[in-house]
Amino acid sequence: MIVKKLAVPLINEKVLQQAEHCYIATAAISEAGFDFVRSRIPTKTKMDILTGLDAPTSPEVLRRLWRNYQGRIALNIYTQNTFQANLYIFELPYRKAVAFVGSGHFTLDGLKDSEQLFYKITDAKEIENLKSWFIGYYEFAQTLTETLIEEYALRYPVMRQRDYISKLEKKQFSALTAPGFSWDNISFKHQYFKKDDYLALSSNKALHSSPEIQIQRGDLRSKLLALHDQIKRHLLKLRLHEVVEQDSIVSSLHPSDHADRQLRSMWIAYGRDIEKLKKEGRVDSLSDFIQLQIIINQSELTICLLVGSAGKGKVDRQYFKDKMIDVEYRKQTLTLFKGLNAGYWIDVACERKSVDAFPTEDSLWEFTKGDDWTYYEFKIGRNFSPGAIELSADKIADTIMQESDRLSLLYEHIKAR
Repeated sequence: MIVKKLAVPLINEKVLQQAEHCYIATAAISEAGFDFVRSRIPTKTKMDILTGLDAPTSPEVLRRLWRNYQGRIALNIYTQNTFQANLYIFELPYRKAVAFVGSGHFTLDGLKDSEQLFYKITDAKEIENLKSWFIGYYEFAQTLTETLIEEYALRYPVMRQRDYISKLEKKQFSALTAPGFSWDNISFKHQYFKKDDYLALSSNKALHSSPEIQIQRGDLRSKLLALHDQIKRHLLKLRLHEVVEQDSIVSSLHPSDHADRQLRSMWIAYGRDIEKLKKEGRVDSLSDFIQLQIIINQSELTICLLVGSAGKGKVDRQYFKDKMIDVEYRKQTLTLFKGLNAGYWIDVACERKSVDAFPTEDSLWEFTKGDDWTYYEFKIGRNFSPGAIELSADKIADTIMQESDRLSLLYEHIKAR
């Protein structure tokens, strides 16, 4: 029997409620996925879990297993080869059992949110064969230890970032290659940025610096500088000063100065008064602090607050994290989020959510707790597609100033005093 959402039979058929022993083999585990199952099985139910850690698995769920569930839940890690199998076996009362073999990891995406495919098995002989397979790998796997957890935790952020970047890149090229999409179907007649401006940042040019490509990038830089001239006075009134890096307000035109040596986007940025900060002896570079950025890439234009990228923004991010402990500050933060337009999102620790996804200030707090300035990006913003009326030549400056007005309230709220 084919099952699309594993959570459905697990709950509706009371599989979890009746489970006496669970055998789970999976490529990845999340805290939410683990809690989904653990909170629904009887207290005495035993669980044996096998994973390879080949897909990002939260170190925190490993720590919880180690500290809180020894004797009831055991986890072994298969390290001899890449482990991508996903198998769920549940022993039920009266010597019955059910198994599910499929694509979903032991995460909420794998169990209920993403598009997965499972096959339900009730034949006793087939289930015994699956259990024998599980035991064969489980016994040759490495037992979970505190040392293993801490070593893995050091590598986890890089794994998670790679996975997240891969998903964002897939989303971008999917949008550009979706049925019905065509650059020719977009009217650029009255647009500020033209088709060639977006294509100057296309993937097939990202690594290269030929004279022709550099001319295209130079033309785009000129447009960004002209846009800056239209909005700079307004942003200065919001106490947002231009950020100059390498003697230019526009980001570098050379791939070697960008991540992975690929130029996929260009931007202008605004933030604190660097001269004032230098006099105070507080900073050598504005990239250490929260910025308002206007970013263009091949598929969209983004207006956002970059609270910090990996290894940057420690001062403001730590200030925000400390202040969120206060109930009133959390309420103010949620109110400011609700004041943003529809379409705004927040990125924290390689997870993106709509700003209206938080019903309470505590739910927003729980989400932002995942931030770690050492490893991750923290960003709040919204995207505009090529051809959007908000980006027309006669509206784009007003659009950016209006969105900057909204974001500046959050900017002042988040930045350290």
